[in-house]
Amino acid sequence: MPWKTRYGSLAVRIYRALIDPLLWPLRPRIVRLCRALGAGDVLDIASATGAQSRALGRAGIRATGLDLSPEMVEIARRIGGRNVRHVHGSAYALPFDDASFDVSLLALALHEHTEDERTIMLAEALRVLRPSGRVIVADYAEPRRPGVHLPWRVIRGIEAFAGPEHHSGFVDFVATGGLDGLLDRHGLEAKRRERSHFGAVRIVVARRRRDSATT
Repeated sequence: MPWKTRYGSLAVRIYRALIDPLLWPLRPRIVRLCRALGAGDVLDIASATGAQSRALGRAGIRATGLDLSPEMVEIARRIGGRNVRHVHGSAYALPFDDASFDVSLLALALHEHTEDERTIMLAEALRVLRPSGRVIVADYAEPRRPGVHLPWRVIRGIEAFAGPEHHSGFVDFVATGGLDGLLDRHGLEAKRRERSHFGAVRIVVARRRRDSATT
């Protein structure tokens, strides 16, 4: 699987100015879930500017942020943060041993990819979990009345602006059932669910279903 470098220096500036503030409501929810799981080591996959990793670190959780963009990793390292390290690498081939983390986190990291890419990313996220570990996935779930749901309309606008490849992944993700569809297709069982952004974003703590041989 070839590496795709999608985010350069301009994307870093946009992310810092727009996306990080918009995603702020997710940060404490994910921290609370990790603390409830008793997680000591969390892998934040596709960590971008490192905002979630820093939030975990402030809560006393060791966080490893991984991103494919050297520019994202550079700004995350420059900002710093306690209990945090940032690694340049691909979610398609995580540079970590099996059973290295208590939690693998995929926060708005899957929807922009193709289904084949999502399959690989989830398999890798599960591979690096310890036997009692969990994967936390936060991603989009289309509301019942999307046309009048203001946060959803904003999300759709941002996704359309993000470029044709990114937008194609988003459209496919939504059309195939969003986060719930993803869990079902990949044999994942949600053990806990939360909502953010007025229900347009869902957060699940999941594990592989015992009767499933897939990701």
